[in-house]
Amino acid sequence: MNREGKKCILYPRVSTEMQVEGYSLDGQKTSLKKFAEREEMQIVGIYEDAGKSGKSIEGRPAFKRMLSDIQEGLDVDYVLVYKLSRFGRNAADILNSLEFIQSYGVNLICIEEGIDSSQTSGKLLISVLSAVAEIERENILEQTMNGRREKARQGKWNGGPAPYGYILKDDTLLIDEQEAEIVRTIFDKFVNTNMGYTGIAKYLNL
Repeated sequence: MNREGKKCILYPRVSTEMQVEGYSLDGQKTSLKKFAEREEMQIVGIYEDAGKSGKSIEGRPAFKRMLSDIQEGLDVDYVLVYKLSRFGRNAADILNSLEFIQSYGVNLICIEEGIDSSQTSGKLLISVLSAVAEIERENILEQTMNGRREKARQGKWNGGPAPYGYILKDDTLLIDEQEAEIVRTIFDKFVNTNMGYTGIAKYLNL
């Protein structure tokens, strides 16, 4: 298909869990620029979201700005993304966003899958692949939750900083004796005296 002279915008996105090689913002931008150059397309803008979830357009400021600019009459023919999952990983959200940009004469190209929504087969493929991407995402979430449950069964910590009175070592919470003594004092004063929170804080010089 001849895309020479067509105007495009690039949309690279990485979520916090997808910072693998080739999926980085720079990696995506490089691939998208090479595609545009090969197709002799004119890049008129780049919108990028770093560390943003793809579950919905909420929380993706660059994506929302891109849609707004298209609505305001941005002169562009295509949005280029590295993979369909970068456009959004919720099937309904992907299709709604696609329908939105197409209503302004803009189409989507997913360079990794070779999908062009301006082609007859393009939108059908997007419908199928977006549904598959959503199923895969749900499977990943389920695997993550199973992993957390198994960690909990093994007595291991499931993430985040260790609570006061503990230190974290090899995913296991260990008592920090220095801080633990303060915790014991707080508990003792609260249970065995008439001190309230303010009184205990003053006692500990907090």
